[in-house]
Amino acid sequence: MSIFVTHLLLLALTGPVLWLIRPHRIPFVGWLAAIPPSIVTVWQIMQLGAVANGHHLTEQIAWLPELGLELSFRLDGLSLFFGLIVTGIGAAIALYTAYYLEDDPRLGYFYSLLFLFMANMLGLVWTDNLLALFVFWEGTSITSYLLISYKSDDENALAGARTALIVTGLGALAMLAGFILLGQGSGTYSISAIIAGTPFANHPYYTAATILVLLGAFTKSAQFPFHFWLPAAMAAPTPASAYLHSATMVKAGIYLLARLHPALSDSPLWFWSLLIVGGVTMVLGAVSAFRYYDIKALLANATISQLGILVVLLAFNSPEAYTAAVVGILAHALYKGPLFMVAGIIDHATGTRDLRRLANLRQGMPWVTAVAVLAGLSMAGLPPFFGFLAKETLLETFYYYATYDNATIGQIGLWVAALGGALFVGYSLTLLWEAFFRQTAPAQPAHIHHTPAFWFVFPALLLTLIGTIIPFVTGLVEKVLLGAPASAIANTEIKVHLALWHGFTPVFLISMLAIAAGVALCWQRARIRALFANVPAWLTGVGVFDWLYQRSYDLARLVTRVVQGGQLAGQVSITFLCLVGVLLYVLIGLDGAAEFIIDWRVLPEFHEAVLAALAIVAAIVTVRAPDRLSAIISLGVVGVVITLIFVFFAAPDLALTQLLIEVLTVVLLVLVFFRIPPIVHIKTPRFVQWRNFLLAVAVGCVGFTLALFSIAQPYAPSIGDFFLLNSVSAAHGGNVVNVILVDFRGFDTLAEIAVLAIAAIGGYGLLRASRLRPLRPAVAEQTEEQAQAQKPAQKRAQGERSGHD
Repeated sequence: MSIFVTHLLLLALTGPVLWLIRPHRIPFVGWLAAIPPSIVTVWQIMQLGAVANGHHLTEQIAWLPELGLELSFRLDGLSLFFGLIVTGIGAAIALYTAYYLEDDPRLGYFYSLLFLFMANMLGLVWTDNLLALFVFWEGTSITSYLLISYKSDDENALAGARTALIVTGLGALAMLAGFILLGQGSGTYSISAIIAGTPFANHPYYTAATILVLLGAFTKSAQFPFHFWLPAAMAAPTPASAYLHSATMVKAGIYLLARLHPALSDSPLWFWSLLIVGGVTMVLGAVSAFRYYDIKALLANATISQLGILVVLLAFNSPEAYTAAVVGILAHALYKGPLFMVAGIIDHATGTRDLRRLANLRQGMPWVTAVAVLAGLSMAGLPPFFGFLAKETLLETFYYYATYDNATIGQIGLWVAALGGALFVGYSLTLLWEAFFRQTAPAQPAHIHHTPAFWFVFPALLLTLIGTIIPFVTGLVEKVLLGAPASAIANTEIKVHLALWHGFTPVFLISMLAIAAGVALCWQRARIRALFANVPAWLTGVGVFDWLYQRSYDLARLVTRVVQGGQLAGQVSITFLCLVGVLLYVLIGLDGAAEFIIDWRVLPEFHEAVLAALAIVAAIVTVRAPDRLSAIISLGVVGVVITLIFVFFAAPDLALTQLLIEVLTVVLLVLVFFRIPPIVHIKTPRFVQWRNFLLAVAVGCVGFTLALFSIAQPYAPSIGDFFLLNSVSAAHGGNVVNVILVDFRGFDTLAEIAVLAIAAIGGYGLLRASRLRPLRPAVAEQTEEQAQAQKPAQKRAQGERSGHD
C-alpha cells in the first residue's frame, strides 16, 4: 500500500478506535492518542535530508484518469514543511486534549473529529492533484464545523460553526471553479505539472481562475472582508482553537497561495490583490485585538493579523519575501498554538478567560506563566525570540523592495509593517501584564480552583521551547527546515540566512521604534479600548454577515410566497413559464438552427392523422367537460390513443406500459373523485383566463417546436452507431437498450443514492431533535408535581370567576 495512504489511514482510523474504547475512562489516554501523529512526524523528519537535497517522494494511484481524477501525492519542501506542522502540533494537541476534556464522556467523539481533521489537513498539503486537494479541503471544512459545534447546546458555538461553514464553503465552491479553469487551461490537474509548465499569466482563463482561487484562499485564511468568521469560531473547545485556528486550518489558504505562487504570481492582479487584502487584514486584525477582554478573542484577532502578513509576503517575488513567509508560518505556529493552550488552561483552572477578572496568575501557575511569557514575548517580536526573526524578515522584505524595486510601495509597506509590529507588542504585553503580573483585577477577581498538572502544561511548554531554541540554532535549520519550503515557493533554489544580530541597520532601528511604540500602546490600552466601546454592531463583519443571512431568509420567504403561494394553477403557471423561457433561450441561441430542415412534402398516413385528431379532440373535451367523470373518461381516451400510436410505430413494450398506466390512472381517479364532494368553482377573472390561455399556447408551441426538431435533420451526430458497435464487445450485453440504460442510469442511480442518503441523514437528525425526544423521568416527574401544585390555584381561580359571574 502507498506510504502516504497508510499514514492517512493511520490518522483517520485512530479517532474511531479511541471513540470505541471510551477514552475518558482510560488513564494516560492522551499519551496513547499522541502516538499516531508522532509516528507520522518521525517519518517526515526522516525525509528532511533527502528533500533538502532536491529529492521528491511521489506516488500516483489512478482512479478516473480520463477525467483527470487520480490520488497523487508529492512530498517536497513545502508539503513536508506544512506536514510537520500538522502532525507535530497535532501530537501536542492530542496530549493536551486528554487533560482539557478529562472525564468528558464525549472525549472519544472529539478525538474522532480531531484525527479525521488531521488526516484531511495532511492530505491537503500532500496531494499533487487539484481535484483531490478540493476534496481534502472540504473535508477540513466539514470536520472543523463539527469541532466548532462540539458544544451542541451552546448557541454561540452553533452560530460560529454555521458562519465558518457558510463563508469557507462558498469560498471553496469558487475555488473549485478556479481549479477547473486552471486544469482545463493548462491541460492537467497535476499541481507539479502546472507549476513546472509555462506560466499561466498569459492564458485567457488567468483572470477568472486567479480571482476564484483567491476567493477560496481568502475565505479559508480569514482575510478581509471574510475575517469575521474566525473570532466567531472561538466558541469551539480550546484544543480545536489551538489546532485549527492558529496552526493548521487557517493556514490552508496560505498553503494554497504558496503552492500556486510559481504559476499565478507573475501578474499585477496577483500582486495588488494580495498586497491590499493582506495589508488591510494585517492592520484590522491587530487593531481589533485591543478591543477584546476574552483571551481567545484577542488571540483570534492576532491570528487574523498574522495571516494578513503572510498573504502580503506571498505577493512578492523575492528571496527575502519567501524567507519571511516560511519563518513567519513556523514562528506563528510555535507561539500561537501554546498561547491558545494557555488560554484553555486558565479557563480550566479559573472558570473564565476574561482579562478583567484575571490578575497575578504567576503565583498559582508558575509553569503556565513561563509558557505565556516565552510565547507572548515571541508574539510581540522582542529579541531574541523566534517572533523577532519573523518581524525582522518582514521588515527586510519591504526595505529591499523599497531599495531595489519601488521606493513608494516599499516605504509605505515598511511603515505599515512597523505599525503592525507596534500593535503586536501592545496587545502581547497587555495580555501578559493583565493576566499574570498585575496585583489586582478591576472586576470580580477569579480564583484558581485547582492548579493545573505539569503534564497539562507540557505540550504547550514543549512547543514554546522549540520556538525559543530555533533562533540560537539557525545554522542547523536554515537548509533542512526553512530553505526547502522557500525554494518550493520560488520554484528555484533559495539559500536562507538568518541571524539575530545584523548590526545597527535601518531595519533594526525601525524594529526598535516599533517596540517602543508598542510599549506606549500597552500603557494607553484603556483609552484604546474606550474607542471601541461605542462601535455599532453593523460596522463589524459579524453584523454585516448576520444582516445578509437574515435577508437571504426574507428573500427565500418572498420567493416562496410568489412561486408556491396561492392556488395550484398559479404555481403550475410559474413552473411552465420558466420552462418556456429556458427552452426559448436555448432555441434562440442554437448555432445550428439554420440546418433545421423538415421535408413537409411527406404527408402522414390516414390512421396517423385520425389518431392525432382524436387525441386533440379528447384533450379539448377533457378541459371543457362539465363534470369529473367525463373529464376522466376523456383523459383515458387520450392515453389509449397514445397507446395505439406506440403500437403503429412498432413499440409494443411502450404501448403495454402506457396502457397499464392509463387503466390504473383512470380507475384510481374514479375512486378518488367519487369520495370527494363536488366543489363550486368561483368564476375565474378575465386576466387569469388570458394568462392561462397565453401560457397554454406558449407551452404548446414550444412542445410542437421540440417535436419538429426530433424529426428534423439531427443537430449532432447520433450515438446510436457507437452503441450498436460496442454493446456486445465492450459492454458485454446483447440488448442495446439495456446497455444504454446501464450507462446513463448508472449516473442517475448514483445521484438517487446520494439523495436518499442525504434524506436519511436529515430524517435521522430530525428524529433525534430535542423537541421530539420524550421527557426524561426526572423532568416528567417534576412536570407532574408542578401540575399537581397548580391544581389548587386553578380551582381558586375558577371559584373567583364563578363568583364574579
